[in-house]
Amino acid sequence: MKVDVNADMGESFGRYNLGNDEALMKYITSANVATSFHAGDPMVMEKTVALAKKYNVAVGAHVGLPDRQGFGRRMMDITKEELRSDTLYQLGALDGILKVYEMTMQHIKPHGILYRMVSENEKYIDTFLNTVKEYDPNLFIMLPPNTPAFERGIQFGLKMAGEALIDLSYDDEGNWIIERNKAARSAQEVAGRALSVAKEKKIATISGKMIAINAVTVCIHGDAPDAEKEAKCVRETLEANGVTPANLNEL
Repeated sequence: MKVDVNADMGESFGRYNLGNDEALMKYITSANVATSFHAGDPMVMEKTVALAKKYNVAVGAHVGLPDRQGFGRRMMDITKEELRSDTLYQLGALDGILKVYEMTMQHIKPHGILYRMVSENEKYIDTFLNTVKEYDPNLFIMLPPNTPAFERGIQFGLKMAGEALIDLSYDDEGNWIIERNKAARSAQEVAGRALSVAKEKKIATISGKMIAINAVTVCIHGDAPDAEKEAKCVRETLEANGVTPANLNEL
């Protein structure tokens, strides 16, 4: 039994540091690297790629809205054409760095509110999926399972990777609850949620109800207060219970 463990990374900017990427790299299998729209900058992007190579972690593009002040978590009424061009621009930026480090991009994952926009909003779903397909149909696309975009991506023949956000809350309808500032959670709670997703394909909601979630990857947010402790506990708990952390290409 295997599951991918991913984390959002490369979100520092200039002299402002956010998260401890190197500490997290020791425990994860896939890194979602910010592509300088919602966070990050070119130097941070390159440093993060170098760390991923050092720790043998697969890399994906964490594409976002051009909103550093709101950290990509505020809704923006962008056009479909803007979504397409912005996505291509961000993919190309990270791909260029990966090429120099002789690495290949594994996946793409939308960040923040864009994650919801391209998963659920009919205005954006086809544009996002078709843009990824044109750029590289071999990229895995991390999105919530049981969303319109996930099902359509399967129909388009794309490599969809269902994701569970183990350090965020879900309501009873299966919707994740966005947090402007990450709430602190116990590492044991986050690890327990990861194990539940990996072995039972279920996750607890804010009411305590267990709902189905067909995910192959679990996410730890790099800006969480105890992200390093959470990642360490997740990996140790999975391995102690017969689940092997592995990147998406190894599943």
